[in-house]
Amino acid sequence: MGLIERFEDEYVDVSSTRTTLRELLELFVGAVVFVLLASGLTYYVAGETAALVVVAVLSSIFAITLVSQAYWAVTGRDDYR
Repeated sequence: MGLIERFEDEYVDVSSTRTTLRELLELFVGAVVFVLLASGLTYYVAGETAALVVVAVLSSIFAITLVSQAYWAVTGRDDYR
C-alpha cells in the first residue's frame, strides 16, 4: 500500500466516525497553542501588525474547523460509508 492510499484510508476512517468531545478539546487546545506560537514568531520577525494579521487569519481558519468538526460530531458522517 502506497503512502497516498494509507493517508486516504486514515482520512476515511477518521471522517466516518463521530468526533468526541475530547478530540474537539484537543483540536481547540492545539489551535490556541499554534496561533500563539505563530503570532509570537511573527511578532519577533515582522512586527506587531503582521502578528495581528496572522492571529486574525489563523483564528478564522481554526474557528471554521472547530465549528465544522462540532457539526460532524453531532450529525456523523454517513456519506463516507
